[in-house]
Amino acid sequence: MSQALLRKEWREHRGAWLLLYGLLGFLLLVELVAEEHYAEKGSLFELLRIQCVLLSTVGAVFMGHRLVVREYGQRTQLFLEALPLTRSRILSTKLVLGSAVLLLPLTVSLLVLWKRALAHEAVSSRFVLLLILRSATPVLLGWALFALAGLLGRYRNPLYIFLVIALFAADHLTDFDLSKSGPFALLGADFAFERQRIPWGDLIPSWALTAAAVALSFGLVLHRDGTLAELISQRMSHREKVFIACVFVGLFSVISMMNDAKQRQPFALHEAERASVKDSAIQVASGVGFSKEQARRLAERLSEDLGAMSEYLGLEKLPAVAVLPIRELDADVFQRAKLEKADGVVVRANVAAPDFDPRAFEAFLFREVLIEASDGMVLREERQWLLEGFTTAWAYRDGAREERLATRAAVASREDFDSGRWLMTRERLGPCLSGALALRGVQVLRERLGEEAFRTLLRHTLAEPPGTGFWGLWHEPRLASLLRERGGPSEEELARLWREALQKDREAHAPELAHLAGLRPTLTLVPESAETFRLEHSLRTEAGKETPKRYALLHHKLKPFENEVAPHELTRQDTVPSPDGARLPQGLSRGDRWLFVVQVESETLGCPVRLLAERRDIP
Repeated sequence: MSQALLRKEWREHRGAWLLLYGLLGFLLLVELVAEEHYAEKGSLFELLRIQCVLLSTVGAVFMGHRLVVREYGQRTQLFLEALPLTRSRILSTKLVLGSAVLLLPLTVSLLVLWKRALAHEAVSSRFVLLLILRSATPVLLGWALFALAGLLGRYRNPLYIFLVIALFAADHLTDFDLSKSGPFALLGADFAFERQRIPWGDLIPSWALTAAAVALSFGLVLHRDGTLAELISQRMSHREKVFIACVFVGLFSVISMMNDAKQRQPFALHEAERASVKDSAIQVASGVGFSKEQARRLAERLSEDLGAMSEYLGLEKLPAVAVLPIRELDADVFQRAKLEKADGVVVRANVAAPDFDPRAFEAFLFREVLIEASDGMVLREERQWLLEGFTTAWAYRDGAREERLATRAAVASREDFDSGRWLMTRERLGPCLSGALALRGVQVLRERLGEEAFRTLLRHTLAEPPGTGFWGLWHEPRLASLLRERGGPSEEELARLWREALQKDREAHAPELAHLAGLRPTLTLVPESAETFRLEHSLRTEAGKETPKRYALLHHKLKPFENEVAPHELTRQDTVPSPDGARLPQGLSRGDRWLFVVQVESETLGCPVRLLAERRDIP
């Protein structure tokens, strides 16, 4: 390749390249400041994925603009073509140079992170090879595509728009999962964790796309002695603009019609007892130990309660609801099924169990219905306590078990909590006690606002989603502003009143708290080899305190960056307390992350009490 051409590119673009390197270096430095955070999350190489995403998108666009778009836009390629250089050599030089400029910071980042990661995890040569393949491939593909787009001149921006529309349509209107295909899968959640399998099924299509983009680039440059690339680099005419606008309008119309045709139907459960509410079906199946008459009564009860809740919140429609009896679940564990080709809320519960609590089940079901009705908007963590408190309040709105709920709230508040980080509180307490804790906050809020203002606030926060994604988050009404508009307390004052009410609950139920304070769960990791451990656990009681007849260890192996763990995903080991303790009948591997929960059943509360809940890395 021509050294003169390389020197020309260096003189013209060195300032921009150095600026790009400076920004990437600063980003890497900022990320390394949070090194411990990423190491605790799973792997330090998660930082490399961030660099890959930036280089394959922003970096590739930047490089395409500097090396290709400016060349043809300012017509300087005519000067290059006058030199004793072939068009293929000019394009090859630009493609190789762009690849080198983009891969250099990627290589530096990999080497830095490799050295840092050795202090936290074992890094094999095969793992490094996997990281090189999975990081370099998307960067090269992005550069090849944006270089090709740069050669398209005035059709470059319409091409970007068309690709976005096409990918969106393929992802939403077909069974094609964009996140599990090609470069998107290479940069997926397992990027920093997969250490053995080479993802040929994603690498080969990515390499094929890269080769196709490079071949098309050479085709554009060499066709008719390069006159085609020179012609389309000129400004777009008014007629072309109108034509492209009409094409996009037609595309949007077709996609809209396809989307309407693909609307999923409500879930239908055959041979089930049915009741209706607001044109939606409430379906309850019968099963072993759960007769059709019992299913019919439950369907009617749920229909009545959901109808009243929808009127209270002003919901215009409700999703279809189906309840499936299943004897394999514990009586206090409820599970929502994932639907692939239908809409609605399908839940499983051991409704035939003697200790099945219909009110706890209703609180769970009401929560899932509101999540479905709001497109998941109510799951934003800062308002989850409102969601959980309201659904618990609605399940117990007839005043039943008021004293038991107060006892649960007292036990739940024996440690402080943060309503803005409700997922942590819910994991530490479990759904039963966290519901009682949130219920006390909802009761305090209702007393301060009054019934009408409280109802209006709930409609704004739980029943009227402004939208999903970034747009919905931007326009979402904040709790602080809603309280201020209705003359309610500030969030700080509400938290103070909430804790004062809980303090009264603790004073009224001191004996139960004293009993729980005397229970001491322990978890101990014992190495069995260089890579494996066993978990020994026990429950000890202070002198003079009554020892529980049994306790349960719940455990779940966490996936990378796994957020909330549903109760039905926890595996249970029931154990009788003994001086020697007990052992988890499962080996634990170095580098894994687990959630461990120790809980005891309480007859007074009518639900389990979590004595310990922690996420632990296996060192």
